[in-house]
Amino acid sequence: MYEIHLAERYGMSRTPVREALQVLAREGFVDALPGRGFLVPRWSLQDLRELYELREALEGFATACAAQHATPDDLQEIEKLVEDYAVASDWEALLRLGDEFHNKIIACGRNARLIRTLDSLKAQISMTRGTQLRDLQRRRDESIDEHRAILDALTKHDVELAERSARLHIRSSYQNTLRAYQLGAS
Repeated sequence: MYEIHLAERYGMSRTPVREALQVLAREGFVDALPGRGFLVPRWSLQDLRELYELREALEGFATACAAQHATPDDLQEIEKLVEDYAVASDWEALLRLGDEFHNKIIACGRNARLIRTLDSLKAQISMTRGTQLRDLQRRRDESIDEHRAILDALTKHDVELAERSARLHIRSSYQNTLRAYQLGAS
């Protein structure tokens, strides 16, 4: 796609279109091809592996931090998100509540640099969550149990258990995402 074509199509000047495309390129949603425009990349299995390895390490650490710093009010909010997730019936609600659950835990860690780092990956992570929840309904039940295990570890302020539970949750999410991609390919 060329910025000039998009600008014309949407009746905008090229500058905001170019800036938007550059942001999308920085976040990995489009590839900039110098002198040739932009291309929406197709995610490879390598891309997924890299994203989930990074997510597992960072969110595992964030959950360990949350186990140290979560207040009773924080834990009550997380518990409410777990309960809401357990009764949600459509994949869009599950995706939204899953994002809120993870974002709340990350915020509870009270590590600004970690929050900023994970913010830069947030949209990519959300895209993969939507794929697995939509394509594999049983993932919902697994996620409920995993969310409850994370909440239990946070409530106990057990740093090691919290990190281990979060890492297992991310790893399970990765395996289900791979299955969803394979189903989509067939």
